[in-house]
Amino acid sequence: MYYYIMEPPRAKIVSRQEKIKDVLGNLGIAGETVAPSAARTIEELAHLGIIKGYSTIVAVGPESLVNKVITVLATQKEAKDVVLGIIPNDFNSQIAQRIGVKDLYGACNVLKQRKLETIDLCLLEPNKFFITEATIDTFFNQEIYFGIEKLKGKALTNKVLIKPGLEIYLLDKTLQGSPISGFWRWLFGKKTQDVFTSYFHTKKIRLESQNPLSLKVSGETIAKTPVTIQNRSRVLKIIVARDRMKATTNL
Repeated sequence: MYYYIMEPPRAKIVSRQEKIKDVLGNLGIAGETVAPSAARTIEELAHLGIIKGYSTIVAVGPESLVNKVITVLATQKEAKDVVLGIIPNDFNSQIAQRIGVKDLYGACNVLKQRKLETIDLCLLEPNKFFITEATIDTFFNQEIYFGIEKLKGKALTNKVLIKPGLEIYLLDKTLQGSPISGFWRWLFGKKTQDVFTSYFHTKKIRLESQNPLSLKVSGETIAKTPVTIQNRSRVLKIIVARDRMKATTNL
């Protein structure tokens, strides 16, 4: 049986949640439905689902809700066999691309088909996990100090993009040229080498800066530098579409 954790039932989303329940019922995969409140947080509800013995916990809502449920599943020993299902509230989001769903019915039907995939997660030490991209984004270039194992370095960048699997992208927009020059390159089909993005892949990284900079996941600040992030391989089973395509990177 499925255990569904939904957003707080605000006026604009009540009708959507009722529609979700109808679709789940028609597919024969209805289950217990809960929502956070002043009495219980998302994390507490996820923990309660584990204690009740549910084998599948479904996060229904935005990426921030999904990542909070993931953190509980990844940190609780009792949840090692629990599977995560996801019904996104935005089907253009990274999480929707990640599981390969394009609409509400498709997301619900994927739960019924139940194709499992064991995935990597990013761990923001000491105890926050996320499945989507994290960013440090500033208006002006900043000096970012990084440490990878015994290697230490410094980069001048205005954006750091961290993808699951710990793929790191450093972007310097000052090297891109003006918007007008970019338009003319596009208009006349002139291709230029990407000299303003650096990329590397690692298992663990520490990021520091002179002034605290916000690390955001799904638009929500979850920490400020200094931060240490590591890749945790194959720690969570999630339900994905059978014909899922790999999500693209948006810099």
